[in-house]
Formats: sequence, C-alpha cells, structure tokens
Amino acid sequence: MTNKNIFVLMEILAAVTIVGVIAYFAIPKYSNILRASGEAATKRGLASLRSAIALYYGDNGAKYPGVDISKELVEKGYIKQIPYVYISHHKNSNVILTHDLEINTDTGGWAYKVDDMPNSPDRVKGQIWINCSHGDWSKL
Repeated sequence: MTNKNIFVLMEILAAVTIVGVIAYFAIPKYSNILRASGEAATKRGLASLRSAIALYYGDNGAKYPGVDISKELVEKGYIKQIPYVYISHHKNSNVILTHDLEINTDTGGWAYKVDDMPNSPDRVKGQIWINCSHGDWSKL
C-alpha cells in the first residue's frame, strides 16, 4: 500500500468519524423536533374538535353530537375531517371512542363523552379529550 492510498484511507475514516459525531448529536434533536411538532398538531386538532362540537351544540338546539360524532361533524360541515392524534406511546389515530370509557382509558386517539352516564366521572357530556394516560394528555 502506498502513502497516497494510506492518506486517502485516513481521509475517508476522518469523514466517517465526523459524520458519525454529527449524527450522534443531530438524530436525538431531530426526534425531539418531530415529537414536539406532533404534540402541537394534536393540540390544534383538539381545539378544532372542541370548536366544532361547540358550533354543533349551538346550531342544534343545545344538543351535543351523539355516538356517530365523527360522521355528524364531518357530514354537516362542522369540520373537514377528524384530526389525528400524534403522540408517543400510541399509533397515530383519528378514531373517536364513545363507549366503555371507564375501561378504555389509554387507547390513543380521541375519547368523547356522549351522555351523563357515570363512566369517566371527571368528564361531562359533550367533552372530548386525548385518550392517553401517559403524561399530561389526560388533563387537556
């Protein structure tokens, strides 16, 4: 092996090392940025759903949407589509759970209280929330 080949090999090793160091610091930062943007989108989606429910309530004689909330809000034009929940610990979902809320407390997606039944006692009829028990999501 000549001196020129050794020099080229050293340059390649130096470049790979530099790329590795940059990746070591950049990948976690990039992951945090993606997580934060997903959380922001989820909070915007929650605000949109709450606004759509409030408009529905006002337009329909003080009645909240029922079990088919997704269909009612979209077909009547209160919201273009049901937004997705983007949070860690769960797959992205735009499903709105309306039943068995007392046992399905951590499914991801949305949860919506249709009636005044005792399930989810800390929630009231017509309320929608992020169906996740990790962190502060359940308090939104």
